[in-house]
Amino acid sequence: MANIAFGSKYFIFSKFSSIPKTSKIEQDRATLIKEYNDLQDFKRSKELEEFNELGTYLESSEYKKKVAENEKVRSAEEAKIKKYEDQKKSKQYKKHFRFRESAKLRDHQSFAGSKELAEFNNLKKEIANPASKNNKEDQEAKQKRLNQLQKSPSIKKYLKFEKSAAYTAYTSFENSKEFNDHQALGKYLQSPEHKEALKTATSELEAENNKKKKFDEFKNSKKYKWYLGLKDADKFKEITRWQIVFEDTFSAKKLDTEKWMTRYYWGDKLINGAYALETDKAFPTDGKNIETGNTLKITTRREKATGQVWKMPFGFIPQEFEYTTGLVSTARSHRQKFGKIEAKIKVNFAKPVNYNFWMASEKNLPHVDILRLQDKKSKVDVGHVYNQGKGDSSPARNASKFTGLDVSQDFFIYTLEWSKSKLTWKINEVVVHEQSNNIPNEEMYLVFSSGITGKPSDAGLPASMEIDWVRCYQEK
Repeated sequence: MANIAFGSKYFIFSKFSSIPKTSKIEQDRATLIKEYNDLQDFKRSKELEEFNELGTYLESSEYKKKVAENEKVRSAEEAKIKKYEDQKKSKQYKKHFRFRESAKLRDHQSFAGSKELAEFNNLKKEIANPASKNNKEDQEAKQKRLNQLQKSPSIKKYLKFEKSAAYTAYTSFENSKEFNDHQALGKYLQSPEHKEALKTATSELEAENNKKKKFDEFKNSKKYKWYLGLKDADKFKEITRWQIVFEDTFSAKKLDTEKWMTRYYWGDKLINGAYALETDKAFPTDGKNIETGNTLKITTRREKATGQVWKMPFGFIPQEFEYTTGLVSTARSHRQKFGKIEAKIKVNFAKPVNYNFWMASEKNLPHVDILRLQDKKSKVDVGHVYNQGKGDSSPARNASKFTGLDVSQDFFIYTLEWSKSKLTWKINEVVVHEQSNNIPNEEMYLVFSSGITGKPSDAGLPASMEIDWVRCYQEK
């Protein structure tokens, strides 16, 4: 950035440095605008809307209740599975199931259904029945057979096994409530009821966890962090502060006559034609020296012309000119009070020509020079011309000059910021002059013009002033 020496009348740009490049400023502006637009698009996006809705849901009692209920169901079902598996793994259950699967128990249970054992048990019952004692002969035969069976190895083995501690413990546990509950639990764990309860609870929890995961992933994403870093940032202050109320990029092949007139306002109003001021040496033709396409180009050249001149006290009189030039104005289309006015301008300099970007009021004064260049291509004037008051006909001028910057080398952005309390002039966003007194308080319109007011010369002609774009803003 330039070294700027602030004085009451001059700003001097160091020869060893320069103000920011216009291309950089425009690139930075374009980048900032794109970032701002991207931010606004993201603020309005379905993606952010869904994220915010999801965040609200995850904080809701509905979410917490749903998770708690499903966690309770899943925990209960998983606890049943664990209980069942833990029981199966315990020493008591392992011992019981080993015994249950043993060959001894299988043999015992197999013999329990034998005819031999059935006969043995029936004889015991019949002999023990008091009614059987009436038949002594039959009783003795049954007792004899019973005695024979009692000596059977299979019966002896069966009866011995029945009285063993292992079998007694087995049957006791087999018939216990604990084991019956275990068996019932195993049956439940194979049921559709259990499987559906566990599946539903797990599925619901997975769905809720996926919502939380999605929320957390987006919350930690680069995009969301970018959004958080920008949504309340001051970097967009200038963008949000202003809104465009008038602009032109001059890309059309013809000048937009709905926006621009090519003559002085009073010439249009009084004589419906172009006229020159008494000090003009070049006649401002009515659009003949204006070109558009990529830029608005106002050309000053040696060329004979006849036109009207305003001379006091005579009024408009005809006069011959050796030079022609041009101007454009928004007097019929756009006027504003306060705001920001800026244009990107390049001056193709020739010494006899002056180049002007200014604002004019309904009357002759006040007017504001945003760019005024004459005599030297590195000596730019800015300022405000106004009436001093009643009884003093000579106008006052609050102005500044800055030197050391060759404005013919490139396009530069010339800006005026106008508030109720201050006028601020900038070149490529560097403040070059400020004024806090005698601030204009009426609407003004834009004028771009070139002319010759000093000693005419053909040196450097034709010369031109090019305007790439112009924009007017009001504060929101």
